[in-house]
Amino acid sequence: MAPPPPPPSSSSRICRHQEPHLPDECWELIFKHISDPLDYESLSLVSRQLFSLTNSLRTDLSVLDPVRPLLPTLLRRFPNMTTIKITRYFTGDINALLSQIALFDLPSLRSLDLSHQPTFPSHGLQQFSQKFPTLKSLNCSFMPQDLGLIVECFPNLEEIDVSFPPYNCDEITDYSRVKAFASGLKKLRKVNVSGNRKFRNSHISTLCQNCHFLEELIVLESTSRHSEITQIANAIRQRSQLRSLSFSGWHDKISEFIDALVNLKGLTCLDLSYTPISDEVLCAVAEEGLPLRKLSLQYCRGYGYHGISRLLRKCNHLHYLDLESTEFLNDQRVGELSLLLGNLNFVKLNGNEKLTDLSLFAIMRNCPLITEIRMENTCLGKKKVEENFLFVNYSHVKFLYLANNLWLDDRSVTILASVCPNLEMMDLSDSRTYSKGVIEVLWRCCKIQRLDLAHLGYKEVPFKVNFEVPTLFVLNLSWSRISNEELSLISENCYNLKELKLEYCYRITASGVKQVVKNCKQLRMISLYSCQNISTDVIAWMLLAKSSLRKITFASDAGRRDLSLSHGCVVGWDLRGRRLGLRGCWLGLPGITNVTDSLPI
Repeated sequence: MAPPPPPPSSSSRICRHQEPHLPDECWELIFKHISDPLDYESLSLVSRQLFSLTNSLRTDLSVLDPVRPLLPTLLRRFPNMTTIKITRYFTGDINALLSQIALFDLPSLRSLDLSHQPTFPSHGLQQFSQKFPTLKSLNCSFMPQDLGLIVECFPNLEEIDVSFPPYNCDEITDYSRVKAFASGLKKLRKVNVSGNRKFRNSHISTLCQNCHFLEELIVLESTSRHSEITQIANAIRQRSQLRSLSFSGWHDKISEFIDALVNLKGLTCLDLSYTPISDEVLCAVAEEGLPLRKLSLQYCRGYGYHGISRLLRKCNHLHYLDLESTEFLNDQRVGELSLLLGNLNFVKLNGNEKLTDLSLFAIMRNCPLITEIRMENTCLGKKKVEENFLFVNYSHVKFLYLANNLWLDDRSVTILASVCPNLEMMDLSDSRTYSKGVIEVLWRCCKIQRLDLAHLGYKEVPFKVNFEVPTLFVLNLSWSRISNEELSLISENCYNLKELKLEYCYRITASGVKQVVKNCKQLRMISLYSCQNISTDVIAWMLLAKSSLRKITFASDAGRRDLSLSHGCVVGWDLRGRRLGLRGCWLGLPGITNVTDSLPI
């Protein structure tokens, strides 16, 4: 008989009990299925491998005041940073901040966003450009601008946004710098000069002449005069490779643009919002058969059903269509147009008061690829659909924005919940919706993630969620009469909530808020603005009891601000009874060092 095998050594026993090691490539494939980047926080605490991987996946950084002391750590920790945004709520020295960033090696940095800053950081940008001369994208919208310095610092820009500078900008009449800007950035592919009074049409023409790679031109709210339209048309004609064109604000017909538009054989995006146009223009575009994928004609006047139907019949590959506030649209015409939109993913029909449920169901029925529908401020609910429509499953619809529909009642909402089971987002704010219909949405739509119920009405049925809704992440109950009991049920059954708005909810007290904080383990943002029965002591308790909280909006004194920041949370304090509007959060706890804007509700 053979002797028994020797006992395993200690090293083999250790190896046998070690957990299997997955390659980084496998983990990266898994992380791609995580929709919310903030979920990387807990993963970064699991192991050194996941810590390193989550660091490499972080590419965006938004800078608020509390971030400044941590900036060196953040920039060293996230080596693949591609975008830095200095938020409008940063109140420190922007020049010093840019100079500090320039001290670090960020080989992947491609984009810088300075929008809404009160001053133009000339010195800081000069320091920044010495370290990052190959910056590809710069956003200087809604702020003073030195166009000449931008050209000197970043001659290799491919995208730039200099839209809507302040009216009191000192450089408004300095057209020599504007001309230098228009002729200096030869590698531009995308430029936005919307609402920029410094840009005359001659400068736009110079841009088109010198930027041989220009593909996207945005000039919304233009102040062009009729005598200058021909000049703009000639400029566009010189850049026949334009793929996206956005013009608006003219008070004259744009028939002069017909030849220019049809010359753009590769045009995929056309935005003529707020511009008087004619059927002649739309028919000319239709006859040329341009490969349009996105069309926006919101608030346009002068054209009719003949022009738009002719265009949609020829350009039938649209993915995005915006016909907000269109005078001639009604249910019958929307039904006819929907038959021409088999590839549509997004449609916006806000402000069309003749549209009812018939239009909504026609779009869902005839557009099999539609995922997002916006029909705010219409007459949804005024006309009920036939019974045969109620047995159809419109599983492709995921996002419904139906705010401010005064005819929308519980029955209409219940019908939508039954035929759209895959809804992920629904906006019912400022409608006559009552709690019964909303309960049906939560019960029937098993993938619902975001729900806006501002001004939720009550009839006979209280808003009691007696079943689990684990998918709900964002909930807005502002201006509702919700009670502590109802809020407690929500926190027990919607336990994965990350953002909760309770503004102007006068009936809730500290006990209801504490139940939310205890039950919702992932809660990151809560707004208690103007909740009269909640004191500042609740804020201190929340900060000490809930490590996941990153943002609290509250109207009170600033005495708790230092406490909030020491616990890794930003509190929006309001000293004058007016909401600060603070957006953003500081994730400063161990293993949690991302800074990001909070999700809108």
